[in-house]
Formats: sequence, C-alpha cells, structure tokens
Amino acid sequence: MLFKSLLAVIAATTVAGGAFHAELKSSMPAKNSTGPSPAKVTLTFTEDVNVTVSAISILRSDSTEVAKLVVKATSDAATIEGAVTKSLNPGKYLIRYRTASADGHAVRGTFGFTVAAKP
Repeated sequence: MLFKSLLAVIAATTVAGGAFHAELKSSMPAKNSTGPSPAKVTLTFTEDVNVTVSAISILRSDSTEVAKLVVKATSDAATIEGAVTKSLNPGKYLIRYRTASADGHAVRGTFGFTVAAKP
C-alpha cells in the first residue's frame, strides 16, 4: 500500500512539474482584437523565453506570409517584440510565433486579429 501511494505521489509530481511550460500570457495586438495597423507586435509569456530562437510572422487569413519581424528582447525576459515596418491594409491577419522557454521547451502558436478600415 505504501509503495502504491509513493508511486501515485511521484506520478502526480512528474505530471505537474513537467506539464507546465511558458505559455502566451498577453499580446499586442490582442488575440481576436480589431484596431489600427500595429506598429509592433509584443508577446508576453508566463515565464522567461529565449529571444535568440524566437520568430514572429504576420500572415494573411489564408496563411500566406505578409511579414517576418525582427525579434528583439525587451527589459522583461518574458516579453519579445518585433517592429511592423509596413502598414497593414484593412482585413484579417494571423500572428504566428515560435520561441523556447528557459527550460528549452518549444513554445509556438497562432492567433488572429483584424486591422480596421479607417473611418
């Protein structure tokens, strides 16, 4: 019985300790937001990330690449950003990102936003 209890504790600790890695906490532009063409894309994660292996791209809604941003570190090791050098036309876009958490695990994802037409 003690052996089974010990195995259960080890399994729970392994799952809990190994299941959580950096995740996207917030972004600018925000997920599913509508607004003007962004001057930059800022991504903040739940833990520090490695800027040297990071990439940020802006895609059209059909997944064709519009821009590959030059990723830079910020004063917060959990935040990366890239300047958008050309204004985006009104429409729906995707941001695709890739980075690695401090423990080396790959972190990647995609989310959408919309550039609104000027009034």
